[in-house]
Formats: sequence, C-alpha cells, structure tokens
Amino acid sequence: MQILRLANSNDFTRDIPDDRRAYRVVERALAEASGEPVETVRKVIWPADDLPDIIERWIHQHQPDIVFLMVNPYWFNYESVPLKLQRTLGPIGRLFGDVGLRAADTPWLAHNAIFRKVRYFAQATIGGECPFTTAYVLENMEAVIRRILRHEDVHLVVRTSQGGKERPDLPARVQKRHQVRRVEVAEGMELICDALNGTRMAGNTFRRFDPEVRSGDGLHRNVDGHLATGTKEADFMVAYWKSLQEAGSSTPRTA
Repeated sequence: MQILRLANSNDFTRDIPDDRRAYRVVERALAEASGEPVETVRKVIWPADDLPDIIERWIHQHQPDIVFLMVNPYWFNYESVPLKLQRTLGPIGRLFGDVGLRAADTPWLAHNAIFRKVRYFAQATIGGECPFTTAYVLENMEAVIRRILRHEDVHLVVRTSQGGKERPDLPARVQKRHQVRRVEVAEGMELICDALNGTRMAGNTFRRFDPEVRSGDGLHRNVDGHLATGTKEADFMVAYWKSLQEAGSSTPRTA
C-alpha cells in the first residue's frame, strides 16, 4: 500500500527518531490490519496557485493508493511579526523581517524561553500577519481536492483544520482572532469535502493545548505529540481502509 502524505514541518522536526514519527505509527497499524507492507512518501505542501499541478506530478510519479492531505493551521493562523514588518515597512521592514524569520528557524533561539516571551509580547503589541488569508486557503484546498479526485484509482483523506481548540499560549486578542479563523476554515473545509464527496478526518488531536506534547519552540510536536497524533490518525486510517474493503476498493471517486 502506497500513501502520499501531503504534510507539514511536523513530519520533519529535528530530534524525533524516525520510527517514532506519526506517519510510522500509521504505517504499522495499516500493515497489521491489511497484512501488506505500507510505504509513505512525505511531501511538505504550501498553498500556491500551482500546488494542484505539483501534487498531480507527485501522483503520477509515486502512484499512491491513498493521498493524505493535511490542512495546516499555520498557513492562516500563525501571526508573524517579522512577516508584518516585511509587508508594511518597505526595505527596512524587509531587513528586520528577514532577521526575525531567520531567528525563528534557529533552534537554539526558537527553543529559548526568553525568545518565546519576546515573540508573545510582540504579537500582543505590534501584531503580526498570517502567511495566507482563510479565503485563499479554502480556495486553494478546493482546487487541490478537485485535482486529486480526478484520479479515480486514488483515494483521498483530508485532515481538516481543527475548530474549537484553546490556545492559552497566545495573547488574548490573538486568541480571539485565531479562533475565528480556525472555525472559518474548519467549517469551510467541511462544506468543500461534503460537496466533493471527499473523506474528511476532523476533530481535535488533543482536548486542550498541551505544552507537554510540544517541542521546545512551542509549535512542533515532540515524541509524545507524534504518538498521540499518529494514534489518532492510525485509528481513522484503519477504519477507512476497512470501509474501502467492504465497499470494494475499485469504487470510482470523482468530483
């Protein structure tokens, strides 16, 4: 069984042993249920006008049985102060913005408690901008889903944005904006999947925002987080695979 996993940076975080990553938990569960080997091809995706074309090339290249599409809340809900500086203050803003973005990608800084407090303060005062609007994310994901579902021999599972998730690590005003966007995308993805007859995996991975399952940067999952996420995904994927066997795995899926 071949899975094309359209994922995010959580699938590639440092210091996580490969056999303990979430996708490996899914592979082991599906292999046990199906009695056949399971191989996952992981690709990080980023909304873009040409993303449907890129994914279609991957489908032709890897011939997956299942495409697992993950909608990343970072796209529309991470309020980046450096990104705001880049977009609003001209050349000097781009200079400071570039420095800030490089700092966020530097592990010894990103995992530093003082750095995170400064980021929190900056989000609460200066404010930030998200990489993409919710409208663009929904439009782009609909185009991606339509393109995938053209391939009648490929089955699609969409892991949608999760609505109703508390984020006490964020400033109060940011939390309110965060929740509005999160619910908007969660509900929008539900409508898209229902309209296109796509299989949707939804719901919170954790009952609350739990720092114990986060790495030092507060954003990515640690080993326990990978296990929790992988277990949830594995339960869903095994049930989904069984439903395909009952229905006949050659059933066309079109949109």
